[in-house]
Amino acid sequence: MANHNILNAHWSRFLGPASPDPQKYQYNPDSQAIFSSPYGPFPPSPPDLNIHELCFPPKNHLPPDYPLFINAVTEETVTLHQFYGRTCALARVFRYDGPNPLGLAKSPITDKDNGEILGLFSRNHIHYPMVAHACFRSELVFGGISPASTPYELWWVLRKMQITSIMVHESLLPVLREALKLGTGEDDKATPLRLILDLKKIIVLADDPNLDSVSGRPTIESLVRCGSTLPEIPREILGGDRMAYLFQSSGTSGLPKAMIISHKNGLYSGIQTIITAIQSALYAGVEPLTPQVVLGIIPMYHSYGMLLWILRINIVQSTNILLPKWDLELALKSIQKYKITYLPLVPPLVRQLAQSSLTEKYDLSSVIGAGSGAAYLPPDVAYQLAKKLPQGAGMPIPSGYGLSEAASIATPAAPGIFGLEAALPGTVGYLLPGMEGRVVNPDTLQNVPVGEKGEFWVRGHVVTPGYFKDTKATSEIFTEPGWLRTGDLVMRDEKDQIHYLDRLKEMIKVNGLQVAATEVEDSLLEHPEGLVRDACVAGVDNGRGDGSLFVRAWVVVTKEGESQGAVIVERKLDQWVKGRLSKHKWLTGGVEIVDSIPRTPSGKMLRREMRDKYHARLKKEGKSKL
Repeated sequence: MANHNILNAHWSRFLGPASPDPQKYQYNPDSQAIFSSPYGPFPPSPPDLNIHELCFPPKNHLPPDYPLFINAVTEETVTLHQFYGRTCALARVFRYDGPNPLGLAKSPITDKDNGEILGLFSRNHIHYPMVAHACFRSELVFGGISPASTPYELWWVLRKMQITSIMVHESLLPVLREALKLGTGEDDKATPLRLILDLKKIIVLADDPNLDSVSGRPTIESLVRCGSTLPEIPREILGGDRMAYLFQSSGTSGLPKAMIISHKNGLYSGIQTIITAIQSALYAGVEPLTPQVVLGIIPMYHSYGMLLWILRINIVQSTNILLPKWDLELALKSIQKYKITYLPLVPPLVRQLAQSSLTEKYDLSSVIGAGSGAAYLPPDVAYQLAKKLPQGAGMPIPSGYGLSEAASIATPAAPGIFGLEAALPGTVGYLLPGMEGRVVNPDTLQNVPVGEKGEFWVRGHVVTPGYFKDTKATSEIFTEPGWLRTGDLVMRDEKDQIHYLDRLKEMIKVNGLQVAATEVEDSLLEHPEGLVRDACVAGVDNGRGDGSLFVRAWVVVTKEGESQGAVIVERKLDQWVKGRLSKHKWLTGGVEIVDSIPRTPSGKMLRREMRDKYHARLKKEGKSKL
């Protein structure tokens, strides 16, 4: 194998020969249709590099030991050295061409092949990242499955991912049992894929490390103990363009799809923000990649969680304080107790922290930074939370941008680096290292000029090869080879900052004109009297059958809003929008005060759910709004 800088032990391994100097280089945007990252290209890497060997290069000694994961509830701790030893032991058990006590088959290299795919069906757990790295090291493909899945949803995903074996957290065994009762899916016309899970290959992730079995199934701990007695067989571990894992993705329609991530996708996603952090530190004249303590709440099965808890292990010294589930007071206690320095969040958690008086009870002075991802972050809460942290309102919470299909695409940059201006809330910043972008008219598929709205198309090593065994869905996101259609409406400005506007499918068409729901939501949240705590906007049936829609808002009011009463608040919000936005964006569908806005665990607003409930209510009442 050639000597690649990326396998060295020092942080400089992530700065390739074409990396720009952060203090001398000035980024100059132009009006060309295709634009690139100010950070330049990715550093070169070996063609067959495996994610595990990026994190643990085989010729490098481990650094001095430190706590890697700590359970915030039980205080159970896994150190870096323990993690690596346990990963190696479990990988010896998982390896198809070793002693192979589980009888696992070889995994597929692409979705043209069949083979062993291990489902990971668990909430966040202190040993989940170890299982993922054991899979990388043993070349066992895995599929991350949402722990919130119903039996039907689990049954669907098991078939879409063609799961042959599964690791299930002990608390989710009843869900798996109910899913298996649904059969192989022979009569399901929605997909030709059938249930092929081998019931002899069910492994349990148990909270008690002393258990060898649960419900007659072997535990992960028993397999680690078994692997510690097996010989290590020297071999080259392959990666590169081979499948590494599968994600759940909504893709272009409702039911989840299985989306492929290769080792190349995963390792480059893992180092993108590492590169930006190194360049930002060099620009500021400080040592890059200093140790950090991180609040761990983002789900590990999600692309955002994979980045944080799995793809960067041993790349930067990070002690991760894991919360099994979100608990506001436990999070605040953990920040104070462990002197947490960084808070990776999703918008609902940003909002909760920003608006909770509990934050006044705890010491948050250790927090150097916070960031949001996975969904759109309204500007108002980006400023509100920043005011409560040492950084102050002058540094509002930045919001990164990525998809399951391309985990990391854009992020705000350190103000001044490469001559770049600060990316304020409302934008998602600049393209990350190695990325290229275009803004395209979704109807004509022609590039649009700088400053105009269009669909965001991106290209780079982090982009998925496609959906697993679903050529139709893959063709829908790749109209042109290599260019991923994100399905998001954006505007690229003259500085090459990217302004996120909305999901294309959630655009509201009013008399032929497009309305971005987020623009109306932001206006409601910015009412000068602070009447609204949360807002959801969607298009509802106008009753005329002409395809045009009314714009309707559902709002959660603040204490100030409650004191004024529903009638006054609804009138004031209607007048505010009329005075601020164009006529086609007015709330012709009305305003409704609700107790809460439904969201997914990652923070994506369920506008469709609000709209469907409204339509169902209208139908029941036997009238339409005209």
